[in-house]
This record gives sequence, structure tokens and C-alpha cells, in this order.
Amino acid sequence: MKNIVKVIFIIIITSNTFLTVNAQEIENNSQNKTSFFKKNIEYQAKAQFSIGGASPIGIPAEIRKIESYNPTLQLGIGLNATKWFYDNRKFGIRIGLNVEGRGMKTQAKVKNYYTQIEDDTGAKTKGYFTGHVITEMDNAYISMPILFIWNTSERWNLYGGFYFSTLIDKSFSGYIYEGTFREGSPIGEPTTFENTAKGLYDFSNYLSPFQFGSQVGAEFKLKNNFSLFLDITMAHKQVFKKDFEAISFKMYNIYGNAGFGYTF
Repeated sequence: MKNIVKVIFIIIITSNTFLTVNAQEIENNSQNKTSFFKKNIEYQAKAQFSIGGASPIGIPAEIRKIESYNPTLQLGIGLNATKWFYDNRKFGIRIGLNVEGRGMKTQAKVKNYYTQIEDDTGAKTKGYFTGHVITEMDNAYISMPILFIWNTSERWNLYGGFYFSTLIDKSFSGYIYEGTFREGSPIGEPTTFENTAKGLYDFSNYLSPFQFGSQVGAEFKLKNNFSLFLDITMAHKQVFKKDFEAISFKMYNIYGNAGFGYTF
């Protein structure tokens, strides 16, 4: 009986010790998790406007002259969180979620420009065009930047990294005019567009649903938690799907972004 009492006593003591230690560990873990999201972390709301467009890397031989370019009004809003690695807040990592407009309107003079047009019945024809082309793009993306940030001084932050985007609204269309379209090849059957005649195209459904690229920029801190920022984003994936063939060269989203943020 005494031995049983001793065993029960030992079990009770061991159990109490285990439960106490376990409770302390749970409490410590909870505190650590809470402090991770509160200590050395900043949250920021931001708004921006962007200038840029979908562009080839280098001007292709088919494009003889850019006659006009209109960046149109491209706005964006977002939220991000910056986790500083140390108490001195010198280096950190920033993760965000943005909704961004990506668009433009261009007019170009081209020669032997490969494209696809459609008539009033919706029939599509591929061929080579020499004349003038109007292109209008109006897209919207949800983007997630992952950036490394360096606090270089009391006022300045520098940052750089990558972003990933998904397309949520799409439009890429335009028309050819005042020129000659040859079906199939540069010496194919010609169709002349004169006066108000146009050959329409709409490549919206061929846009790639995902994008990724690089982002670098700088941030200047003002008083009252406000800041100004300027950065550049460049896609590493072309705007169209891999099997898209109606334009002979690849195009990439390249944008300059400027705006302000509020840290809280």
C-alpha cells in the first residue's frame, strides 16, 4: 500500500511538473507569436499612379516609328507589412498586396507587321501589314511584392525584390488603318485600307493570367507617418500566353510607379 501511495505521489508530482512546464511553453509560444507580429513590424497603406506599357525589349524592325504614346490614367492601391530583422530597423523584408492598373494607348507606323485582324462577321485572318496601327491596353492585376528593404538613413529606405501578379480585368485591342494588308505572307493577296476603313483586332483572351518580375525603388519618409515612393517594375514573363502567335515579338509590362504611403 505504501509503495502504491509513493507511485501515485510521484505520478502526481511528475504530472503537475509536466503540466506546469507545458503551460509555460504554450504561454511563451503564444507570447512569441504575438510579439512576432507586433515587435519591429510596420504596416503601410499606399496609393500610386503608374506610367509605362507593354513593350518589346528593343524596337523590332517592323515598327518604323512611334507616332504617339498615351500612358492613360493607371492607378493602384495596396497594403504591405515590413518586418525588421533587428531592433535598429536597418534591414527587413516587406510583403504586400496591391491592385494595380496597367494600360496604354499607342499609335505606330509599321512595315511588314505580322498581325491578325477580323471582319464584321468575326472571321479572323493573319497576315502582314504596312501602314498605321493603333493599340489600346487596359488591364488590372492583383500583385504580391516580396521585397528586401534597407533603411539607409533617418529619411530614406531602398528596396528591391520580386513580385507575382494575377490578371483580374483584361483588354488588349486596336485596329490597322491607312495601309496594305497581305494575307498569309508579305507577298500574299493585298487588301488596302483607305480613308475610314479599319481592320480590327482584339487579343484580350490571349493575355497571360499570371505575371512575375523584378521591382526596385526608394522611399522618402515625411513627418506624421507619411512617405513618398518611386519604383520601377519589369516583368520577366510576356503579357501574352506562350502559344500566342498573332504578334511576332514578345511584349513585357514595364512601369514606373510613384505615390505615397501611410505607416501605422
